[in-house]
Amino acid sequence: MRTDTNGGNKERILIKANYQLVPVNLDEILFIKALSDYVIIKTTTGKYITLSTMKDMVSSLPENVFVRSHRSFIVNLDKVSAVKGSTIEIRDSEMRFSVPIGRAYKKDFKASLNAA
Repeated sequence: MRTDTNGGNKERILIKANYQLVPVNLDEILFIKALSDYVIIKTTTGKYITLSTMKDMVSSLPENVFVRSHRSFIVNLDKVSAVKGSTIEIRDSEMRFSVPIGRAYKKDFKASLNAA
């Protein structure tokens, strides 16, 4: 997995999904969810499942935009519409998702949200 630019000013990561390398624009990622040895990358256009760890995903994404909110979730701060208690609401057009905030990640998440 690597981060690069696609000729314009959009950054993207290349992931291996469905036996091929797929470019995913960072600004389209809503959140990333851990699933055993895999991660699900939920985007505005669909979802991708790839063999990776959360640690590898965090290290390949810009830390000022993507923050770990739970041991099983990384969120795109640009897509956060609200924070209610220990839940993050993410909205994009007609889609709406709720993502948990883990106790161990709450302080860092809120600091990142205030800095964004």
